[in-house]
Amino acid sequence: MKRWSWALAPAIVITLAAMPAHAAKKPVPAPTSSRIWIASIDGAKLAAATSSPTPALGDTLTFGTTLADQLAGWETPMVVTSCYQDVNGDGTIDTDLLGPDIVYSWVDKPSASFLLGAAASIWTHRGGGPALCRADLDAYGWKANQQSVRVLASYDFSATG
Repeated sequence: MKRWSWALAPAIVITLAAMPAHAAKKPVPAPTSSRIWIASIDGAKLAAATSSPTPALGDTLTFGTTLADQLAGWETPMVVTSCYQDVNGDGTIDTDLLGPDIVYSWVDKPSASFLLGAAASIWTHRGGGPALCRADLDAYGWKANQQSVRVLASYDFSATG
């Protein structure tokens, strides 16, 4: 019995040592939904665990995106970044893109850098201040002379002024 267990022990050790290597070769499942997040602020990359970074007016942001939704051949992924303040002084912040409280908005490709506030935004002209912001990963397209925009993912964040 002892001889048999000594002969089997190396095989067990080799099998156990190979298990993590085999597990690492499993394909990573595709994400089930599209995602967007702040990947860097002023060139400083953020750790994946950074759940709520706080950028400021004038910071340059890049966004990380994961595109899990299928795009039609006529669609292009775009990022829309918008910030809002209580511009009309009614005590609430209307986050509608056409609402009275929008102070900054920019649309660009997912690989672009976004200067929060830019030079000519209402946010900059108001002298800054805190803002509620949102980045949307959208699918933009034209088909049969009709524009289409689908929101694939959103990320809300606060910014200081």
